[in-house]
This record gives sequence, C-alpha cells and structure tokens, in this order.
Amino acid sequence: MSETDLFRQYAKEAMHGSSTATSKNEEQTLIDIACTWAQAALMSEKVMGSSFISSPRDVGEATSLRLGDLL
Repeated sequence: MSETDLFRQYAKEAMHGSSTATSKNEEQTLIDIACTWAQAALMSEKVMGSSFISSPRDVGEATSLRLGDLL
C-alpha cells in the first residue's frame, strides 16, 4: 500500500468514527482529523506523482477540495 493510500485509509477511518461519535465535539474533531489525513494524501500524491506544487497559492487550491473528492 502506498503512503497516499494509507493516508486515504486513515481519512476514511476517521470519517467512519465521526458517524459513531458520542458528542458533537468528538464528531467535529474526527472530521478535522479526516480532513488533515485527506490533505496529507493529496500532498503525498502531488509530491510522489509527476506534479509539483510550485507556489503557496497552488497548495491552497489543492487543499480547498471537498473531503469527498479525495476519498
């Protein structure tokens, strides 16, 4: 399993955990964690793939995708 796939798996697990959270705070925390892992997957894919993020603006655009687009 690639690093990117592993990060995506972590994001999916965190999102699944958010659906069974016992409080709104726990749910939001797990969603935030899932977003972080999804962003890590995207960044890993960009670094490992043929694309290279050339500017901070590109990073912002890359991480502004919806979580569902990344999973």
